[in-house]
Amino acid sequence: MSIKVRKFRTGGYEVDIHTRSPDGLPIRERVKSPASSKEAAKRWGMVREAHLALEHGPGGCRCKANTSGEPVEDRRLWSTKKFLTWWAEQRIKEEVPMGRKELQRFKDHVIPVIGDVRVLDVRPRHAHQLVKALRVKKSLQGLLASRTIRNIFFEVRQAFQDAVLEEIIPGNPMILRKGALPRVVDKDPTWRPLAVFTGAEVEQLISDPKVANHRRVAYAIEFLTGLRTGQVSALKWGDYEPGLEPLGRIVSALSWDSYGKKFKGTKTQVTHEVPVHPTLAKVLATWKLTGWKERMGRAPKPDDLIIPNINNQPRDVRKALEDFYEDLDRLGLRRRRHYDSRRTFISLGLAQLAHKDVLKKITHPKPSDAFDLYVTIPWEAKCEAVSKIRIELKEGRVITLPRLAAVGATGELTETVASEGANPAP
Repeated sequence: MSIKVRKFRTGGYEVDIHTRSPDGLPIRERVKSPASSKEAAKRWGMVREAHLALEHGPGGCRCKANTSGEPVEDRRLWSTKKFLTWWAEQRIKEEVPMGRKELQRFKDHVIPVIGDVRVLDVRPRHAHQLVKALRVKKSLQGLLASRTIRNIFFEVRQAFQDAVLEEIIPGNPMILRKGALPRVVDKDPTWRPLAVFTGAEVEQLISDPKVANHRRVAYAIEFLTGLRTGQVSALKWGDYEPGLEPLGRIVSALSWDSYGKKFKGTKTQVTHEVPVHPTLAKVLATWKLTGWKERMGRAPKPDDLIIPNINNQPRDVRKALEDFYEDLDRLGLRRRRHYDSRRTFISLGLAQLAHKDVLKKITHPKPSDAFDLYVTIPWEAKCEAVSKIRIELKEGRVITLPRLAAVGATGELTETVASEGANPAP
């Protein structure tokens, strides 16, 4: 328990009081004193501290100095449902990237289990109760994955840790015995080795006319830069520097938030500078000269998105995933995650002996330790690494040859049609 008196920024004195309520919970109040001198402010603070310590228990007096005298809501008496909802909404206002997902997880998985318990009454047994409920919770494909369970628990733990820092509760009740949380394993142990595309599959996605032109361009950028889908949706023509040598450059500093409908920073809040693969340069040149104009009805400007939707707005990431699955089905390819384009970029580069550390600087430019702060990879080395990826456009045209007479297996004459060529150009 302590009382500190300091000059207030607008004149007078501020009193900073630290004490505890009768039930042992910490109370802190920092207010402007009505007294005009430092000594009088200190005496006023002592009286105020005694009042706080004696009368500010659960449901007790919640008056505040220097206010209208209206009672202040005691957040300790909130239900866990109200507290977690409030916490997640504050995160959304602060533009925390995971805020909306956290709110949805709380509503779906946490509130149904411990939502009625008061924040003040949450104990470690409720943490165990939550994890046990999550372990048997049904999902679209069986039970919740171990990673999902762990993510939900640690999000709740973070919320209660903030409650401790806000002095709403004295300690974090979200504690578990060792081994209570499931180990981090893949729900389907067979998917990860197969979560990649071959070079031939990438070439089909960016070349086959069965895929809409603007989608082929999007896939070319995703598979040949390793950028995330939200980053690709936010790219503008001004972010592309085709004249740089030895390869052009795409600079990605923003990502499109499909939930908040706004631009935001990249996932790691760093700028990506990616060399433009020669095949991607061809795709972008053709798209800028003809495809973009045909889609939007005018020539693109530097501030225009490279791949806008039909309303000249950024592509919705969820809609892009639906389109991706639709195109995979149309081409007869096995479904994989949209995010696996990033895995494919890295895997194809390593398969062609591109230097791992150079690829890492392209796809994960955020420094991982102090040493990385002193590492600058030359642009030429990045271009060399990207150039090693062997992806080409399947260009050509189908040529139908005259019908020829041939002898069938039964000895009868039959007619055949011979053709040659590749898929038409995009």
